[in-house]
Amino acid sequence: MLRQLIDRIRQSLGQRQARKAAARAREAEIQLAIEHVVDEINPKLRAVSNYRKKLRQAVERALEHSAEIVASIPGPIEVNRSLWSSDPMLRAFFTGVDNMRQVLSDNREVHDFFASDSSGQPHCYALLNMERSERTVLGMESSGNIIKRDVLQTSVSFRDRQVVEPDASESHLREDLEKRAFEVLVAYVLEHITGLIADRHSLNERKLLLDMQLRLKQVKQASLSPLLEGSHKAEGLEALQQQQQHTTQALDQASTRLTTLDDYIDRITEVLAYPEKYFRVNPVSMRLSPMNIKHDEKSPVPGNDLALSEYLLGEEIRRILLIIRFPRDELLARERLFQDQAPS
Repeated sequence: MLRQLIDRIRQSLGQRQARKAAARAREAEIQLAIEHVVDEINPKLRAVSNYRKKLRQAVERALEHSAEIVASIPGPIEVNRSLWSSDPMLRAFFTGVDNMRQVLSDNREVHDFFASDSSGQPHCYALLNMERSERTVLGMESSGNIIKRDVLQTSVSFRDRQVVEPDASESHLREDLEKRAFEVLVAYVLEHITGLIADRHSLNERKLLLDMQLRLKQVKQASLSPLLEGSHKAEGLEALQQQQQHTTQALDQASTRLTTLDDYIDRITEVLAYPEKYFRVNPVSMRLSPMNIKHDEKSPVPGNDLALSEYLLGEEIRRILLIIRFPRDELLARERLFQDQAPS
């Protein structure tokens, strides 16, 4: 009985120490991330009192979101020639075994990974990313003994397939992807701030131009010209004055958003505290026939149900992501792939 009590106490102490160690490691990660953000955005931010405290919550949220995004990436799925005919997902992504091997091999990083691996690593983990595309086509559809022709159908294709970030283990790959996901958010901070600066410069130039045009109008108004030109010229002066007023107001608003170093802190937190606005995942479910024709889930037409994850960066980039695992011997010969790309 005493031995059991001692074992429980030791176990409790061990768990407590492990939690404290994890908390220290997490805090060190957050502090390093804060310093990285400051280095990338504006090192002068270190002059701001308590800049770490002001950025901490937003940076921590961005790190959490990056981890959540990467954790949601499906996989790993096995990719090899023996599975292509039986795996509906592989058949949807690749037109055949040769096409699959071509996609797997068409990356120097993958070849370099296997070539530099002295342990003879038999498999490679990597990120497969691609663009999902849908278009309307005319096809045939059977209903009982009746075959309908020229039926509007939706054809799904997966284009621009890329195999990137080869690694020896899934855990290392996901760790690297988390860092890259965080860098995506830092890049959006830079884009946000750069856009504000560009807008301010553009508005300032527009205001200078309107000021000159208005002075020209006023000089002409005091001259003999209005007596000879007619009343419609006065209307042009009023419109110009309104444009100048609106531009001045817009410039004042733009200037107040990025004047002091504290403004930079605010602009950083606007992005990092709400990372889901800039980087998010959209689950995609569909039923595809062997010819990649999309059907309704209730359709009697034979098909395979696919559950995919589409990742959205901003408003423009949409990519299907998943982690794959494939053997070394699936690669085509390096010389065959890159001989045409060799420098002359």
